[in-house]
Amino acid sequence: MNNYFSYKDNSYFTLKKIFVLIFLGWIFSIALSSYYIIKYDKYTDNGYTHVMLKDETWRIWHQATKIVEDVKKGKNFFLAGDITFTKPLPERIVAIYSLLSGHKIFEEGTQYKINLGGKLPFLIIQSLAYYLALVYLVLKISKIFPIENCFYIVFFLAFEHTIFQYHSSFWSESFYFTLQIFILGLLFNNSYKISDNLFVGILVGILFLQRSAGIFYLVPIIIYFIFSFRSKSIKPIVASIIGYTLIVFLLGIYNYKKTDIFYFFPSEGKRDVYFYFSIPVLAQKEKISEAEIRKKEVQRIRKWLKDNNIELKDGFDLANMTNILGFMSFVKDEKTKAKFYDYINKRQYKIIFENPLTTTKLAMKKIFHFVVLDPTHNYYYNEHRGQNKKPIFINSKAHKKWIPYRIIYTLLIYFVCFFGLIYFFKQKNYQLLLLLLLSIFYYVILLGWMGMTRLYVPSVIYLSFFFGNGLVLLMNLPKRKTT
Repeated sequence: MNNYFSYKDNSYFTLKKIFVLIFLGWIFSIALSSYYIIKYDKYTDNGYTHVMLKDETWRIWHQATKIVEDVKKGKNFFLAGDITFTKPLPERIVAIYSLLSGHKIFEEGTQYKINLGGKLPFLIIQSLAYYLALVYLVLKISKIFPIENCFYIVFFLAFEHTIFQYHSSFWSESFYFTLQIFILGLLFNNSYKISDNLFVGILVGILFLQRSAGIFYLVPIIIYFIFSFRSKSIKPIVASIIGYTLIVFLLGIYNYKKTDIFYFFPSEGKRDVYFYFSIPVLAQKEKISEAEIRKKEVQRIRKWLKDNNIELKDGFDLANMTNILGFMSFVKDEKTKAKFYDYINKRQYKIIFENPLTTTKLAMKKIFHFVVLDPTHNYYYNEHRGQNKKPIFINSKAHKKWIPYRIIYTLLIYFVCFFGLIYFFKQKNYQLLLLLLLSIFYYVILLGWMGMTRLYVPSVIYLSFFFGNGLVLLMNLPKRKTT
């Protein structure tokens, strides 16, 4: 970077103390994981549904079981398992854990009931990976920022609960954060060597495998390269694209082996906008309920099925279909499913472009909700939804009670981060500032329309640099006034 920071380091802060801070973060993470396992590694009242592993996490562990079974039958690990419509890496991480530890994911004789016990080591390992990534990051940022600033950046990353809570959950976030940090560390090298940037591209590809949100993250990196290296940017850009393409190509080959179709874009990306945004847009436009809109959309799908002569398995009643995805289990081949997802993909954007005003209003509302931090998500996901308490959490008193506290907490974090923004401008470190801002806006633009606060959390990783530097600037303001 050009023009690194020049403040004199506070001798009270040392690398040794930062490493101790990181170690304490890991110990506290283990403690929280132990608490959750003791309290929530159980079934709900129905004696069947697991409290912690449900919805997306259950699907990940279910897919992992199929990988384990295939490997035990002699199949290649990288080709083992079922077709995946979303993030393929988390299920393989779980499968590796099961194969190495001997932990059986499901109870003997079942394919749906999660086995109790044996999960704490998994949480300990995923948090260890994250805190080791922080050690790597410190070695990089200690060459950029004063050691005092590094201390508060790491303190935020190690303990801020919006991030911290996911190390004690089975969501895909924790390993995703780890990859984010390793990518940042590589970019902080400010290197235009082919080998360094080839590895950047590979890591971004793996980031995409861990969560679909990483699919376009190479775009802000390319912009950063152009700004940083200018005429020398071609080499790092090409190297990173090659590294990313290598991972994506391998995913495409895997999908081809399973479906006879080469693709890498996850099918969830072709339907999520439709379910979470386009349907609500139509509901607001026509001033009717989303349930009514879904009924109308089902009629469209019926017509599409007939017009395209889609052949379905016996037992499917087209006339009584009420679920938009209800016919998928009756489709005979994967090519037809891909064709259906293409139809949904076109439909979701057609709705958006035909209703620009309603789309804009709803998007702004969702984004405002999206950027509010939620340090209580994991706890209430287990405590409320995990135990099927009524009403649903979003309509519960607990949710409403926490809203003002979450808003105040968010505003305090952003207030400190604002001073961090000032800090970057004062130091004229525009390259790093651009990388961090592009990374934050990347997630807001890509996922803000969903309004789900959990999806915003990767941005909080980048906020840490504004928070740490902003906090030091704030604490030094009284000293400057007296001098």
